[in-house]
Amino acid sequence: MIRIDISRYINQIHSWCIQGMALALANKTEYRLLAHLSDYSPSLSLLMQNKTTVLRIWTISIVFAVLCPLHIVHCTDPKFDPSTRMRLVLIPADAQVGTVIYRLRATDEEFDYPLTFELIGGSASATVKIDSLPCTKYNSVCQANVVLLRRLEPGRYYDFQVSVKDTKGGMSSQLCSITATNFTTQHDLIFPHKPGIIMIPEDAKRGTELDYVIARKNPLFQKPVYLELWGSPLFAIRQKIVSAETTEGTVFLLGPLDFEKQAMYHLTILANDAYAEPGQDSRNIAGLELVVIVQDVQDQPPVFTSAAPVTKLTAGILPGDKILQVHAEDGDKGSPREVRYGLVSEGNPFTSFFDINETSGEIFLMRPLEEIAAITHVGDPVLLTVIAEEVKVGREEPPAMASTVQLALFLPERTNSAPYFENDHYVSRIDENTPQGTALTFVDPYLSRVYDDDTGKNGVFSLTLLNNNGTFEISPNVAERSTSFLIRVRDNILLDYEERHSVQFQILAQELGPTTNLSTTVNVTVYINDVNDNPPIFEQSMYTVELPENMTAGTKIVSVKATDIDSAGLGGRVRYTAILGYLNTSLNLNADSGLITVSTDNHGFDREVMPEYHLYVEARDNDGTGNRAQVPLIIKIIDVNDETPIFEKELYEFILSPNLKSFTSVATVHAIDKDATSPNNEIRYELVNGNYENTFALDKITGELTVRERITLRSKARRRRETISQIDEDMFLLIARAYDLGVPVRFSTTAIRIYPPESRTRTVTFVVPGESPNKEKTEETLSTITGGKVIIHDIRPLQPDEPGAKTITGGNTDAMKRSVVTATVLYDSTSVVDISQIQQRLSQHNSSYAIMNGSDTAATDTLYKAENKLLFWLLIFLATLVALTILILLLCCICSWCPLYGTARSPNGWDAERPGPLRSQQIRERSQHAGSSTMDVSSLTKT
Repeated sequence: MIRIDISRYINQIHSWCIQGMALALANKTEYRLLAHLSDYSPSLSLLMQNKTTVLRIWTISIVFAVLCPLHIVHCTDPKFDPSTRMRLVLIPADAQVGTVIYRLRATDEEFDYPLTFELIGGSASATVKIDSLPCTKYNSVCQANVVLLRRLEPGRYYDFQVSVKDTKGGMSSQLCSITATNFTTQHDLIFPHKPGIIMIPEDAKRGTELDYVIARKNPLFQKPVYLELWGSPLFAIRQKIVSAETTEGTVFLLGPLDFEKQAMYHLTILANDAYAEPGQDSRNIAGLELVVIVQDVQDQPPVFTSAAPVTKLTAGILPGDKILQVHAEDGDKGSPREVRYGLVSEGNPFTSFFDINETSGEIFLMRPLEEIAAITHVGDPVLLTVIAEEVKVGREEPPAMASTVQLALFLPERTNSAPYFENDHYVSRIDENTPQGTALTFVDPYLSRVYDDDTGKNGVFSLTLLNNNGTFEISPNVAERSTSFLIRVRDNILLDYEERHSVQFQILAQELGPTTNLSTTVNVTVYINDVNDNPPIFEQSMYTVELPENMTAGTKIVSVKATDIDSAGLGGRVRYTAILGYLNTSLNLNADSGLITVSTDNHGFDREVMPEYHLYVEARDNDGTGNRAQVPLIIKIIDVNDETPIFEKELYEFILSPNLKSFTSVATVHAIDKDATSPNNEIRYELVNGNYENTFALDKITGELTVRERITLRSKARRRRETISQIDEDMFLLIARAYDLGVPVRFSTTAIRIYPPESRTRTVTFVVPGESPNKEKTEETLSTITGGKVIIHDIRPLQPDEPGAKTITGGNTDAMKRSVVTATVLYDSTSVVDISQIQQRLSQHNSSYAIMNGSDTAATDTLYKAENKLLFWLLIFLATLVALTILILLLCCICSWCPLYGTARSPNGWDAERPGPLRSQQIRERSQHAGSSTMDVSSLTKT
């Protein structure tokens, strides 16, 4: 009897069951299923060759085909990234143990992050392990590293199964297989440049660049290499794409270094989608180990490692005897300097009684103790200051540093009684976080006083604190007979009411006599008062929301939450007081709940102005008057289609070329959409009116207008017989529309005028006075002179070597500046040149005033006054010549007795007697801005 563990193959069988039902109808079920199973698992394929087994599996498959869709409807499991399936990963046999051999990625449609990657079963635990990388709900994918745990044998296959789980229990798994090849990893190809051992001084500044690495991308992938740096938060990597194949990553410093804390760092650079030899290596990640060695610098003074603060001298000590020995070491452990010792004699009368060995630190008595006792009070200590100084041996080295320590030497004394305190215990109260130096206050019945009934040197005692943890300090440290002591705050770290309500320690009063060690201790209890010392703490370090730019008043932005651990009065009551930042007045903050909403429809959050807005939410305790805290609020604006494409011109005018197949210049219309993102700002163009016989084509992407086929225009005589109320029979009027691809679609239209290539159109180059003349005024002046409509195409400075560049005499440099204006002159059938209007315009204003800005007229009036008359008559002659030319050409086109009449008939389709159907279309021109409409009729015949 054959048994099959079908649970291992249940997911794959479910995907085959539907295919199998269809294949069964064609009597090919068994062979197709075996083919699928052989790809999935060779062992399962052998089992499927048993017909009884096949029948059972098909029965189970049909059941899963019915039941599994019901399960899929109710939940969505996380999914592995298809590019990281690990169906069969080729790994060179020289892969090091402990290195990352693959990067897994997975996503969850329900964003139940973080996702957890795990190995299923224990068979693969000895070969690889899975390390899940940090992942939050703000990540689009979660990742994990596959780490090699042992050497791979070439030719051997290692199979294992990896699962990914979300926070709600959803799980997916995939079968993975790796095999080792007899290939050697070519690290030089993967990393064309890799640093060796990096040396950096410990005083390097933040942002210092250590070295760089260059990584090549995998030729099978389109995306570039992405570099990661792991190992220490003190270092980071900055990367840029230097070519299509390589990425450069610069390792730089993020934080301060300290040789005395850590002298070496081991870093790992991981290159995602790095180069891999096809057919030998299919890993999607490569690693590079870096070693950073911190160099010590001279920045620490010597540190005394052995220096007894108090030394009791014995009664039998003689001059020349060793009293004690101090020892100090250079605080710089990397390159320590030698230390020399000495005694500070300034202001100290006892220095001459002692001597110190400058290399060993041994202190010797040089004179009898009786001489010292003669100049000291009974019980007073002999204070010595020892200095330890570094030895500087090089001129370029940093300056030598030194440190001192004070030693107290007590002369021999007779036995005495122990000191005692006024009270057997002490109690005090203090506010939490009391600043350093604040003294404890002891109220009745406590009196801060200590006594010693002995006289002379036996009455000298010291005061120290026990079990204090450095929180308090006592003064004086040494006293005689009796003294009042004062306890001050030294370190207020432990004075935190939220951590503890009281602090206990002891005061030790110990005699300093050489023959006795009598002492007394007393307990001290300090109760801590709670104060409002903690600011509110927000539940999140940052609040980030995404909202559409067309949000309205009342729209919920986010609800912030902050708490305060203080309990004193109203100190723990938090209120939300303000929103700080740009456009903060457009938001409303509920002081009690922390709910932030939009306060007005005209809020000003515009995706076209700024993609995201950074503000701060402020919370204060003590019912809104105490400590404050702020948290960043980032509002990311989602673009909506709220901008209409606008044409750059209200009217476009183009002229057909003489062959009637194209235009005299590139005919392009262009519109601008101010929306920030695609597809809202993607524009398409189309002709919506006037193109009745599909004569013209408008490129929907570029907006270029072209002629589909050669146009045949009918003669004027024929048009006059067919059309009576026509404004200009030779012009085509089209309406173009520009629309975006957003939702809803927004559009605008513009008019396009197309003029025929007859003699009414002339391209003329004018030389006008002045530099960069005003375009509109120049068009008006030239239109008055020529009697037609002037369209300026280009304005540029006149070069000295060009025709017409005659030198203008005079001292004014500005008067010598002229410009070349290239324009098209359009004449209609009733063009009129008014000589008196030209004379009036040129007599009242000189030629430069008519075409330049008003601010330039005063400076050029005198300069051009002499040449105005000559220019006036030249323009009169030019206008007369143009008018006569137009008249002659019109007569030649109409009158049959003209020699040119036969020539003008057939080439361009002007023959009124040419056979064929004639169609006349009327195109209405609409003006969006003026609100008026005119009729323009063009007659055309397709050839």
